[in-house]
Amino acid sequence: MILAGDVGGTNTRLGLFELERNRPKLVTIQIFPSRQHQRLEDIVEEFLKKNSLPITGACIGIAGPIKDGVCETPNLPWIADSKKLGEVLGLHRVELINDLEAN
Repeated sequence: MILAGDVGGTNTRLGLFELERNRPKLVTIQIFPSRQHQRLEDIVEEFLKKNSLPITGACIGIAGPIKDGVCETPNLPWIADSKKLGEVLGLHRVELINDLEAN
């Protein structure tokens, strides 16, 4: 199961995908109002409470520059950190990529 996300100033979208014939197939998606949360990790934790499927990989697109897996978001009062997200997800590695790169 792969967790994919899109973090924006208004909403954060998280979805779970399974690979079917080497192509991602959407299993579930949820939209969260970004500004109602203190951190991206809070959104991920809330998502996991409702979706307890085993996640093997994660990639999240986010507005702003990313350096060494960290993004200080220009449109939210957050610092998104791939290592902290990995701890929440129980993964050794989580990718944060710029949202334009994700598109």
